[in-house]
Amino acid sequence: MPAQHSLKPQSGHCRRLLTALVTIAVLACLTSIASAQQTKIEILVLPGSTGHVVVEGSGQTASDWSFRDSYAGVLDLGSRIDGLRLYDVAGTEVPNRKIAPGQYQATRPATKFRYGVNLALPLRAPDTARVSWVNGSRGLLMLRDLLPISSTERGDRVTVRLSLPQGWAAHSNEAPNVGGEFEIAEADLAVFAVGEHLRISTTSVSGMTLSLVAAGEWAFTDADALELAGEVLKAHRDVFGSVPSRRATLILFPFPQAGAADKWSAETRGPSVTLLLGRVVSKVGALAQLSVPLTHEFLHFWVPNGLTLVGDYDWFYEGFTVYQAAQIAVRLGLLTFPEFLNAISRAYDGYSLSLDRDRWSLVEASKRRFTGGESSVYSKSMVIAFLYDLKLRTLSHNKQSLDDVYRGIFREYRADESRGGASRPGQGSDGSAAALKALSAHSGMQDFGSSFISVAAAINLPELLAPFGLRAETFGLRTRISVSVSLTRQQRDLLHDLGYNDYVRSPSQRKSP
Repeated sequence: MPAQHSLKPQSGHCRRLLTALVTIAVLACLTSIASAQQTKIEILVLPGSTGHVVVEGSGQTASDWSFRDSYAGVLDLGSRIDGLRLYDVAGTEVPNRKIAPGQYQATRPATKFRYGVNLALPLRAPDTARVSWVNGSRGLLMLRDLLPISSTERGDRVTVRLSLPQGWAAHSNEAPNVGGEFEIAEADLAVFAVGEHLRISTTSVSGMTLSLVAAGEWAFTDADALELAGEVLKAHRDVFGSVPSRRATLILFPFPQAGAADKWSAETRGPSVTLLLGRVVSKVGALAQLSVPLTHEFLHFWVPNGLTLVGDYDWFYEGFTVYQAAQIAVRLGLLTFPEFLNAISRAYDGYSLSLDRDRWSLVEASKRRFTGGESSVYSKSMVIAFLYDLKLRTLSHNKQSLDDVYRGIFREYRADESRGGASRPGQGSDGSAAALKALSAHSGMQDFGSSFISVAAAINLPELLAPFGLRAETFGLRTRISVSVSLTRQQRDLLHDLGYNDYVRSPSQRKSP
């Protein structure tokens, strides 16, 4: 009996303890929900005010408010923000002061905001693919440079409502909900094409739905562009074995500024490609021009956007990708083998003319690309990718190639597909280390990275190409790579595998094995 009496207060104590634990759990849950509060914003593109938008919304609670001041070499973005007004939960205005371009400090925490953004055209035409802008007929809205930094980096979902001039429409890779709002999972990657007379068309490629958002007049039809895009996507999918996301978008706009017809500029964010293109008169020439950025930018759906890797490893996901994209173009018949060799030659010349070409390793140079020149990093990396591919194909008797490196790195470091194939800053392995590991994973290639990538190494192209049946000759400031007149059977098989067809040569130049 005494034992039974002693159980009653103990049982009451347990109930009180359980109640306390439940209360703590609920409070923790509410705190978690509050910390992951959804940001809601509205972007108003004002009729008749070219280049100016108003952003208002709520979601974060902060005293310090920061906007990006630079991106991809585009500077002074913070100065585009004007008239920031902050409010607390009750709607009372919170005073703030500007302490630097794009940097504001409030007197107390605020949760609601309203400000203007000057979205006049960038001074340099290539930058129109990288940052937000609006003109009288269309524009690009990128949350990365429109919203406070904390709103795009902390991982909250962002609900976006767009208020546009009459006759304008908007398109993003995320479809709008029934209320016309866009639910964005990764604000840092979101791009909206807005304007009048936007044309939307879609196709399905290897399990991926591709949308084309086009504006302007081209020598090719939208159907032509979509067909070409589908062929490129399929070719990449065949290399990787699967697609990184279920949806992708290609935004195709003409340059809003006057410029050369043969120029293009592109930016890939998550599963969205923004492409600004010059106008070529002939259909054949225009499609050839379109194929160059498509083969390169679509590859970014997989590398780096489909990976969890982090850090500055541009030497691989840009430089090596330039080479890989050129190889894909040869396979699709978009690039002839002589044109392919000419592309390698131009890359080598770009490397040779760089003053600091051998001062840093590719790994170190990637960290300096916006101060030391991104083109020199890409040029040297493309040439080294060519040398790697030649050696791996030769050692494996054409059974392995750079394709296998890309396939392996995607298999090992693939991002969560439910998040659109995107990785978040701070997660994943170091990109350079992972790429070097993937390159050295193949028999006979263990020392390649330490010879050409992780150390500052010079490239003696004639000497390095000779074993593969290729010649590199210099004429003034230009290099020409060509196929040697006499080839061994192994060299001919190697070059055939790369796309070389010796029957384009004259009969007198062809040699028997």
